[in-house]
Amino acid sequence: MALGILQRPSSIIAQFKAGWYKQAYRHKWAEFLLYFMFVSGLLLWDVVALNWPLARWLLLVHLVVGATVFCVVVGTFWSAHRRLIFGSNKVLLRRTGSVIEWLLVACSLSGFYLLFYGNTGQWLGQWIQDIHFYSSWLLAPLVFRHALRWSILKLQWIKRK
Repeated sequence: MALGILQRPSSIIAQFKAGWYKQAYRHKWAEFLLYFMFVSGLLLWDVVALNWPLARWLLLVHLVVGATVFCVVVGTFWSAHRRLIFGSNKVLLRRTGSVIEWLLVACSLSGFYLLFYGNTGQWLGQWIQDIHFYSSWLLAPLVFRHALRWSILKLQWIKRK
């Protein structure tokens, strides 16, 4: 009986490790959420000038999805996928993966600052808002390039190898 109890956790651990390994390759929801957050943030840009009744709902969706679903889905994918940055033989994937990682950290931390404090009109708030804005402009196309062969965006004019 004691032997059965000792063997069970190892099978649960093995199942967890196998599931975690597979999670590193389940990118579709993480990629979709990243593009969704980019587009919803782009629509909130002052240049787009959405009318306020629509912009306030979009802002609410952007905040709620970013603080909850995005963190869970992208955070899980990132932590499982992170080991591939160091283990890949493909130089482009290693480099873009490392840059994506830093941009994701910058964009997420600045987003949480904006969620809790907002842009108060002072230089710090404006600086953090700019970090959030410009890091997302770099992050979205870099993720697309990084995941080009497996991307959820199927662009016919890009030749895939």
